[in-house]
Amino acid sequence: MNLNMENQIFEDVRIPLLWGKRAILEDKTGRISIILLDGNKAILEVLGNEPTSNIQYELKEGGFKVILNGQDVYSFDKRRRVITGHSQRLPECEIRGGGIRIGSNVLSRSKAIGFGVGVEVYEQRIVMGNSLPKGLARLVA
Repeated sequence: MNLNMENQIFEDVRIPLLWGKRAILEDKTGRISIILLDGNKAILEVLGNEPTSNIQYELKEGGFKVILNGQDVYSFDKRRRVITGHSQRLPECEIRGGGIRIGSNVLSRSKAIGFGVGVEVYEQRIVMGNSLPKGLARLVA
């Protein structure tokens, strides 16, 4: 996949931004999509800044929060383009004009070529240019 997310360039990368077990993508018009890759089957949770019909969610100011098995998993503020973890301890992620902010770190004008994952976000670290982690559900077109 070749994709630009603000000032980040991803060429021949399977997943540009992996936030825990969720792939975060941006389309050409700047809308965000989020895909859960945990388990055997990928689940599209957010498509073009909107929650999909196959997930449980609750509207909140500026966006919505995603609920899974009765737990608030994360919220997505579509105006600010911010993903905030609730039940998971992943750092907040913001897709903005000058780059991608992950917690207090800002990735600006970086490039990932030929990796499974361009940027991978864990609870305690960020990895740039990594192979695909084992156990992820496969993306099928």
